[in-house]
Amino acid sequence: MDKTAFKFSGEGAINYDRYLGPFMFEAYAANTAESINPAGVASVLELACGTGRVTRHLRARFKLPVKLVATDLSADMLQVADTVLDDSSITYQAADAQHLPFADNTFDVLVCQFGLMFLPDKQQGIREALRVLKPGGRFVFTTWDKSENIPLLKLVFNDIMQPYFKPDDRARLFVPFSLHDPAVLEGWMASAGFGDVKWERVGLQSGAASADAIVEAYFLKHSLGKEIMDNHPAEYDKMAARYKEEIERQFGHGELRYDLAAWRVSGRKEK
Repeated sequence: MDKTAFKFSGEGAINYDRYLGPFMFEAYAANTAESINPAGVASVLELACGTGRVTRHLRARFKLPVKLVATDLSADMLQVADTVLDDSSITYQAADAQHLPFADNTFDVLVCQFGLMFLPDKQQGIREALRVLKPGGRFVFTTWDKSENIPLLKLVFNDIMQPYFKPDDRARLFVPFSLHDPAVLEGWMASAGFGDVKWERVGLQSGAASADAIVEAYFLKHSLGKEIMDNHPAEYDKMAARYKEEIERQFGHGELRYDLAAWRVSGRKEK
């Protein structure tokens, strides 16, 4: 199966913002921005900004003249963010978080929401964050908890999706949920040179108008759903029907509410 299932380009980037954004990312976007003290901050860098879910809230939290730079590896994701936010005060730049195109000691705050797990060299990404921060600057990032600890995502990935992947290909399904040990994350931060490292488990609720909306977001309009269509076309409609049935059985009919869980880690550049 395609090894780029969690890379969204072209129409996939638009669908990512339109369908996954409200159900999975918006609650954490607002919460993360609100968690950062804006006092004394003159510059903010966002890594792996995607389609700008967090970026919008960072701009609201850190008002002009604070400089806000939003980066992502995908130019298509950046284009969606620029179009949707329509805010000329935000600078968008394609960048690899492992090799940032910025000078040492440039930013007061760095934010990376649900992006660190996709870096091939995560420790290098954290070292780069330290490098471009000013002394006293803070790095804040979030990662998902285990899918098993998030009932809706357990249903989507563990129970329904996993059986359609070959055993040696299943691990990549869980890459978004692979950084679920805060002790490991704290260790990486300390090894990079960060001080005052803190972490907390953040549980939030999100929702959707119906089971159909979840099926659309996580299957019909998702790149993983496309893989199922390509590799198991006879099962595609059956899977969509099963999704809806299981969601309604576990979460009810009509408007849905469901719990999400993530880890938020922060640290300060001491010198």
